[in-house]
Amino acid sequence: MYRVAICDDEKSSAAEAAGLLEKYKRSKPGVEFKLDIFNSSIELLGAMEKESYDIYLLDIYIDKMNGIEIADTIRKSDNSGQIIFMTSSNAFYKDAFRIHAVHYLEKPILEEEFFSAMDRVCVQEEVKFLTVRDSGEISRIPVDEILYIQSEDHYKRIMTEKKSYLVRSTMQMLMDDLGDVPYFYLLGKNVIINLKKILRITKASLVMEDGTEYSVPRGTYRVISELVLQYSF
Repeated sequence: MYRVAICDDEKSSAAEAAGLLEKYKRSKPGVEFKLDIFNSSIELLGAMEKESYDIYLLDIYIDKMNGIEIADTIRKSDNSGQIIFMTSSNAFYKDAFRIHAVHYLEKPILEEEFFSAMDRVCVQEEVKFLTVRDSGEISRIPVDEILYIQSEDHYKRIMTEKKSYLVRSTMQMLMDDLGDVPYFYLLGKNVIINLKKILRITKASLVMEDGTEYSVPRGTYRVISELVLQYSF
């Protein structure tokens, strides 16, 4: 699932972009979006303190802080978010190139051009990512590298093949974010496991590829073992 932020001080333009996004979604089965719409730079930057986005659709002329300045601020904490500018002017091409924007769409936005811009972000990206904020830094974690996610009170430890991330979230929120990835399994209340990363399993316990061992909840061995077989080959 892609998290999308639209920022445009003209509500009609923001609604138009949202409508194009919905049309694009209908044309691409399997592609899902979670959309937030903002009508000022302050609203967007405030939301970014708690939320991270995969795609930013930014108007150039918003308010006191224009779209280029917003993009510069985004880049200070998020170098992987995809930025698409929407504007009635072509005066900022060089700035858009400097910021590594995906596309620069001139209003009125044509459906064909909008779809082409979204294709660059969604279609060619075969790797699925989980976007998280760890110690103020936004990271996009390839989901295939995640071994398991373990609860540590109000925080959750995301363990990958290379490193770990500590994020403030709930298990349900993380499961929702991984909802379109079928091989993640909620083991009890405090652990999410990647079924592809189970090294061995018995009726009593299972061992992950890094050697971490978890008890198998009573009555779940058959279901888990069948899922392991399903996603291991």
